[in-house]
Amino acid sequence: MWAPWRVDSEYRRLEAIVLHRPGAEIGMIREPNKIQHLARIETAALAVEFRRIAAAFRKLGVKVYEIEHAFEGRPWPRKHNLMFVRDLFLNTPEGAIVSRMASVVRAGEEKHAARTLADLGIPILRTISGRGLFEGADALWLDARTVLCGVGNRTNAEGFRQLRETLGAQGVETFAVELPRGIQHLLGILQVVDSHLALLRCELASKKIAAFLKRKAIRVVPVRETDETRQRQGMNIVTAAPRTILMPQGCPELKRQYLKAGIRVAAELDIRQLLRGAGGLACAVGILSRKT
Repeated sequence: MWAPWRVDSEYRRLEAIVLHRPGAEIGMIREPNKIQHLARIETAALAVEFRRIAAAFRKLGVKVYEIEHAFEGRPWPRKHNLMFVRDLFLNTPEGAIVSRMASVVRAGEEKHAARTLADLGIPILRTISGRGLFEGADALWLDARTVLCGVGNRTNAEGFRQLRETLGAQGVETFAVELPRGIQHLLGILQVVDSHLALLRCELASKKIAAFLKRKAIRVVPVRETDETRQRQGMNIVTAAPRTILMPQGCPELKRQYLKAGIRVAAELDIRQLLRGAGGLACAVGILSRKT
């Protein structure tokens, strides 16, 4: 019934995404740390980055939508991190699971995502509630019947329980893995780029993650802890099709490693302003639909 808006993998051909381009509010903050940014963002430069990101996806035949809604009546609009759309929901074969953000700074962003999803005709199966915390970048599809979820930093045990319950109704098994300190989301250490190929920051990943990948016969490309990985977010990539990725500019060593592993780099994008916001390319891309 909801076939145009299905997701059950991290690597099948990408069909539709959602972005959010911040407005002037992003440049008005004098103390970046208060909104969990690393440095002040230049509004005009960030707008250019988002235009180029959108153009790169469109060039690959991906439909690009945007979160554009405004909600009146709140003195603090809480939109300074809304550009990191990946965190706000997880889409599934039957509809979306809307997150509940762990950070007070980001609380309220979920409603922008929920309204956009509804406008696009995507049913909302659940919004994480009660004591549950869950962020979309913590959940990754290993295959159509298996989801791995990072627990500890942004997603808690109750959020995981609600996620597992909702996915379980679709016949999907969900497994929890602990994340190392300093890593906000599972997406930060694991990227599944084909049915049997993944990128993994092996120096940080737990043995449980490696064991799951081995059990699924997924070959691992080990990504070392270098400046390209840590500071330039070179593993924070988006898979547009099996073994086809978009990645940040300025990561030549990682690019060589990806090419050697048989991965095609379809685009290299300037994300210097996104990096100032303490996020990467994948963080900014909400996955609406993949070919199933």
